[in-house]
Amino acid sequence: MRRPGPFRRSRVLTGTVGLLCAAALAGLVGCSGESDPPSDGAGKASPEGDLAGTVVEAVAVTRRTSARFDQEITLSDGEQTQLLFIKGDFDMAGDMGRLTVEIPEIGGARAEELFVAGKVYLRAVKETAGPWGYFDRNKSEVHMALRAPMNDPEHTLFQVGMAKNVYYQGVETMNGAPAKHYRGMLDHAAVSLRLGESEREDANRERAARGEDVPVYADVWIDEEGRVVQTRTAFGFGANTTTVTTVFSDFGKPVKVTAPPAAGLATLSPVPHILTG
Repeated sequence: MRRPGPFRRSRVLTGTVGLLCAAALAGLVGCSGESDPPSDGAGKASPEGDLAGTVVEAVAVTRRTSARFDQEITLSDGEQTQLLFIKGDFDMAGDMGRLTVEIPEIGGARAEELFVAGKVYLRAVKETAGPWGYFDRNKSEVHMALRAPMNDPEHTLFQVGMAKNVYYQGVETMNGAPAKHYRGMLDHAAVSLRLGESEREDANRERAARGEDVPVYADVWIDEEGRVVQTRTAFGFGANTTTVTTVFSDFGKPVKVTAPPAAGLATLSPVPHILTG
């Protein structure tokens, strides 16, 4: 049976959350044995015209530092609405971070992730924390439109940096300080970024059937230091809607992440799951 594509989410919203492999990873990811880890828009027109370069530069500035991030994802198929909350600290310059992802409506389903040395370590947390598993960060895929692979905040920044037809919307208050608001559109290449093969096929068929890109908005707020302090991506396709809002704060805070002990770690084979994108 074909897995749900980026515009076919009703089956995903009704799914349940399992534990990780060998009692805790099943349902989040697939397992392939145990081994040590390898070593290694539309908006108000502005006199300046398209300001895509402004957003690209802000993304670059933000990725050269560290920050706390808080993300809220709203998925709806017209009948059900699912909320996900993702938060953590991430050193984007050092490519390391830790986060938690939670779905309160599904029995408090929760997972923890560590990003370090090119790997993503994952464990489910139910009543107790399960064992850690891992796989290569650069090989992780997206299985829902506008999600980030393994909830990676750098992917979210990179994706909004692909926005086109960007226009200035005005100054708003973010994190208690003024920020310039820009709005653009994400094209098909940006929306399908890092999609798994099956989901990409679905997205391509939807694009071909429409004869044009599905309208996807990307909003970016930039502070006086030139850093991205909030992003929001959103689209509606029939009854299906997705909104992803990410807030970045506490820039420059120290972030230290240590990989779990190698003994007993399970290698993981990513599969579609609402917790991991």
